Amino acid sequence: MSGDFLLGVNYWPRRKAMYWWKEFDAREVIEEFTQIRELGLKLVRIFLLWEDFQPKPNTVSDSAISNLGTVLDTAKELGLMVIPTFFVGHMSGLNWLPKWLLSGRPHERFLTFSDGRVVDSGAINIYENPLALESEKILLETVGREFSSHGAVHSWDISNELDNVFIPRNPEVARRWLSFVYRTLKSVSKKPVTFGIHQEDIEGDKHFRVPDVAKWNDYLCMHAYSVYTDFTEPLDPYFVPFTCVLTRELGGKDVLMEEFGMPTTQGTTKRIKSATGKRVMEHYLVNEKEAARWLEKTLRLIKAVGSIGAVYWNFSDYYPALWRRPPFDRAIHERFFGLFREDGSPKPGALVMKKFAEEQCDPEGIGVKLNVPDDYYSNPKENMKKLYLQFRGVVEHDSEPWGSSNRHDSARG
Repeated sequence: MSGDFLLGVNYWPRRKAMYWWKEFDAREVIEEFTQIRELGLKLVRIFLLWEDFQPKPNTVSDSAISNLGTVLDTAKELGLMVIPTFFVGHMSGLNWLPKWLLSGRPHERFLTFSDGRVVDSGAINIYENPLALESEKILLETVGREFSSHGAVHSWDISNELDNVFIPRNPEVARRWLSFVYRTLKSVSKKPVTFGIHQEDIEGDKHFRVPDVAKWNDYLCMHAYSVYTDFTEPLDPYFVPFTCVLTRELGGKDVLMEEFGMPTTQGTTKRIKSATGKRVMEHYLVNEKEAARWLEKTLRLIKAVGSIGAVYWNFSDYYPALWRRPPFDRAIHERFFGLFREDGSPKPGALVMKKFAEEQCDPEGIGVKLNVPDDYYSNPKENMKKLYLQFRGVVEHDSEPWGSSNRHDSARG
């Protein structure tokens, strides 16, 4: 892909979150997409919650299709492009699945929200089960055909971190499924196709290996969070750009940083207890101003290393009324990833995004060639650590002063 650097945001409504499609309000979309456009952002990634779009295996919801059309029409009127994401699937520490897709067996990491309640059940084999495959084909063809020529559709995203729902048995199963999905979409739409993989797919081997994903993507994506990484600091501005370069080196295609962000607080940076899947773990809430300084440096580096764009997680913090509902009743940190606060006011990070968009910021490019071993996936975590140090040595020197180390702002204290 080529063209201008794409600056955007992942979107759930601040009042609805993952309950958006069940409680759809077109006026809300107009209001919040207008806020996004006023920041100068061009790209919005949205999520087709599987249960809402396909309540039965052979049925795609007419109302969901109609509401998606409203969203895309609104985006077009405002000059925004949209990446619709299929098979969601995994979102904010829960798996959101239609009842017909449940296996009845517990998932090793995540609870599932289905049919209005949280259940301890994983999914059937979504890559090999005949019912699942036929249903996926129906959803892809129905949505892809309906909006194949819509001017607001930038590209299609196959799914969001789908190995958190079900890990393929082996890389061959993953390759076969990616080929099936890609070919199905391309049979009804000529829009580009990508796949929302995440840092777990380069830190470990969940069988969606980047070189394999690249064969069935028109461009690559990566989701990376320095605050979730155990071998650097939460406010390290180098980690996210590094994952862009590593993904490009592994896959040989352009990379969009499709998710990156920081959970924030207006107060002092602090550690909190918050659920990640079934486990309660220690997370950070980072002071908004510290997070904004991190974002400015990270954005400049993402662009400087040659990524095609950056899509922030997330549009807004969520209304307190949502804090009683899953996943926010347990996943405290997920409440506060927004560019906007719950009352609609912009955080300092939103102003960083706006300034970046207005200035058409064009830092000098930094050429980085990593010595990625052919057998990277034989020991991905150790290979990733070594390559990160290599990246840091090159980029930290070449990117001064605007990309200088942020260790003094670190939440590790």
